[in-house]
Formats: sequence, structure tokens, C-alpha cells
Amino acid sequence: MSEARPIDGEDAAVIDVGSNSVRLVVYRVDGRAMTPTLNEKVMAGLGRDLGQTGALSAQGVQEALRALKRFAALLDAQGVKSVWGVATAAVREAADGQAFVRRVQDETGISLRVLSGGEEARLSALGVSAGAPDADGVVGDLGGASLELIEIGPKGVGAGESFPLGPLAIARGEFDYSRVSERVAAELSRSSVLKGGGGNFYAVGGAWRALGRIDIALRNHPLGVLHHHEMSRAEVLKVADVVRKQSRRSLERLEEAAAKRAETLPYAAVVLEQVMVSGHFDRVVLSAFGLREGVLIERMGAATLDADPLIAAAEALAGRRSRAFGVALERWIAPMFTSAPLVFSMRRQALLRGAAARLADVGGPLHPDQRLEVMFDLILRAPLAAISHVERAYLAAAIHHRYTKAQPRHATAYQRMLSEELQVSAAALGAALRLGADLSGRSEKLLKACSISVEQKTLVLRVKRASAALMTDTVQRRLDHAAALLGLAARCECGEA
Repeated sequence: MSEARPIDGEDAAVIDVGSNSVRLVVYRVDGRAMTPTLNEKVMAGLGRDLGQTGALSAQGVQEALRALKRFAALLDAQGVKSVWGVATAAVREAADGQAFVRRVQDETGISLRVLSGGEEARLSALGVSAGAPDADGVVGDLGGASLELIEIGPKGVGAGESFPLGPLAIARGEFDYSRVSERVAAELSRSSVLKGGGGNFYAVGGAWRALGRIDIALRNHPLGVLHHHEMSRAEVLKVADVVRKQSRRSLERLEEAAAKRAETLPYAAVVLEQVMVSGHFDRVVLSAFGLREGVLIERMGAATLDADPLIAAAEALAGRRSRAFGVALERWIAPMFTSAPLVFSMRRQALLRGAAARLADVGGPLHPDQRLEVMFDLILRAPLAAISHVERAYLAAAIHHRYTKAQPRHATAYQRMLSEELQVSAAALGAALRLGADLSGRSEKLLKACSISVEQKTLVLRVKRASAALMTDTVQRRLDHAAALLGLAARCECGEA
């Protein structure tokens, strides 16, 4: 198993041996973008007996070994060379934890790094920062046996804390809300991380993601993407109240995946509830990025991490062949928006424009009729990092309008998440992408033969005389449409300028 850096353009794998689950994720690494290509989980329950015996569950050990042998076979068959294995609270705390690590090495060839509570918290925070580089607040990672807390902000991550508050650690007999709440509150009273006031709490872990799914169902939220799903303090308390009062059958009706965690979910809900109260947080932001992504981020070089994660993810989704044209298109359309109203901050608007330019040809292989049906939903739910839900809808709308003037059909998220101002802005960005792509035939070389600018409330397209054949009636219509959405007149000029 490797200790080197992930190799750009190749696969890397992280094996996470937790207190409740054993998971393998294989990522395609493109710069700092990490796209999962294989994700398998086995609920082994290594830590289910830890509180009573101080040792790993014998049945859990057998189930974990069986899963790890399968993982090793899969990685060998796929030729994945960069593999990192980590073990968390159950293996860390169990009297026979080191014996288990040696057995895993002997029987599977997988080397496990047993993380301390502080290391686990730090890696989870690094993972959150990969998906939300502007994160500012506290990261909490709830596993089967422990809760890790750590501050995160512009200066990086702080010192981590670990508490024995995973569902497997606090479950005793029948669920008793008062007893569990008192225990969790007593443990959290020792936290120095939770002494701050308000702000964001970034929630990591499968149990809390299940609570997020329930919140999406309760609110009929138009976007069922867990990454960066936000819940206010009131919404968290409502979900916690609903969960602890539901039967397993009721939970399954509410959200199918929650039924798999029916026994532990009430405990996870109480922990989140008490974290919100103790930390006086204003909102919870769910993160699909966590420990496993942190393991990879930890090993990436500074030059790789300097790239913006949204741009990197867009380039990975579009493919390397589209990268050069996407960069050229971003630069080409930029002058069109020098006087356009801002709907996000100047920095975010520029990043979204750059991501849209890189995604402008994602629908190229599809039949024109198919594009109109799928492009909005494809980008809306794509594995993108460092993007809010509203920004997702905006980017999806822009790519949709790169192919058509019409609004997306049956797109609830378009209507409910984007104001009229955002819809017009996205349509203008899509029209700009369409103009540049159709004018040049998606050729970087031909795009350089043309320039565009805003002069005296007129969108002016200049085409070199040698490339005059590029200017067609279709291109003129694209120019007119883009100008109209930007509130401008349109003019085309042919010459040597």
C-alpha cells in the first residue's frame, strides 16, 4: 500500500475502517478534483460491543475481514496502486485493536493507519475544506463510536477534540431521550471548541446525512443533493423531534435510507441537537466531503491545492480534451459581463462563469433532443465541489441555456431556487457560451480570430477579415440574443482589428 502522493489522472483509493462501517472509495484524481468511481460499504459493526467488553465484536471482525478481502481483490483487479487505509475510534479504543490491524495486514495486505481522535478531526476538517474552501465555523464528524469536533476558518483548522458520543457508544437498552440528552450535554460541556457563539456547524457522517435526507423530505426541498444542504437551528430541532418519535416503519416511509439506521438515528439526532444548543450555532451545513477526502487532500502538494476546487471539478467532469477550449471560452466571454449586474459577489460570479465555460461542451456527445431533457438535471446533481445549492441551480440553468432559449421543462429547482434576476443572469451566461461555441465550432484557434466587447451600450463582435466565413446568420442570431439578455444593442464588424 502506498505512502506517496495521489497521481494526477490516475485512480486512488481510501479504505475507512470505522466503528460501524467498513468502506472503500476509489477516486479518479484530476488535479485537486476527486471523483468517486467506486463506493462500497459493509455495516460490520466492529464497535458494537466495545462499551461492554472493551474489545472489538467477534462477529464484526469476521465481517470486516471478509469485506477487506473483497476490497483488496477489487483494487488488485482494477490495478489501483495508490491505496490508503485508516481505522478510527473502535480500533483505536479496543484492547485488541492492534491485533486486528496486524491480522488485516497479514490476511489482506492492507495497511491500516490507526488515527488518534485529533488526527481524525483534522482529516475530516481537511475534507470539509476540499468541498467548501470558505468554510468558517466548527466541523463535527459523527461516527459509530465517537464524535470529533474541530474549528475551521480562514487560517485553516484548529486542534481537534474527540468524545465517546457515537450511537454505538451511548446506546443502552431502550432509547430514553432525557437520559441520552443529559449524557451528551455533560460530555459536550467539556468542549473548548463549542465555547464560541453562533455561526456554521459543518456536519459529517452517514447518520447526520440521513437526518439531512429526512429534512429534505419534510420540507419538500427541490434539490435532493446532500452536499451543502443547509438546515437552520429550528429545522434541526424539528428533525430531531420527528426522528425520536417515529417507529422504524414510519422512518422508512419518510425516507427509505433512514430505515437502515433506525436503531441509531435517534441517538445521532440527540447529539446534533445538543451540539446546536451547546455551540449556539445558527445553521447546520451538511458536507459530503470528510475523512476520506481529507486523507487524499493531506497528501496533495501546495501547487495542486492552489487550484480552485469548483474549477477543478468542472474540468474533471468535462474531461481533459475540453479543458483548453473551456479556458479560452472563459477569457473570450469575460468582456461581455464588465457592466452586467452582479447576482453573486464579483469573485463568485467570475468562478461560476469559469466553471460554466469549462462545462460548455459537456452535452456535446448527446443528441440535440436529449440535451434539452437532461442538461439541467445533469449539472444540478453533478459531483461538484465548493458550490452552494443556489449556485448549483444557477450553473445548471446557464448550461441548459447554452443549448436553448427555453426554460427547463419540469425543473422545480429552476423555479423555486432562482429569482427572476438569477434566471435572467443565467440565461445571459448561457447565451454567451452558445455564441462563443457556435461561432468557433468549439475551436480554440478559431475563437482567437474573433473578439467581443461592450462599447457604448452595444455588444460588438469583431471578426478578422480572413475569418469572415465564421459569421453566419445563425451566429448573428446568437449575438442578438446574448445582447438582448444583457440589455445591449448588437453589432458585428469584419476587419483586421
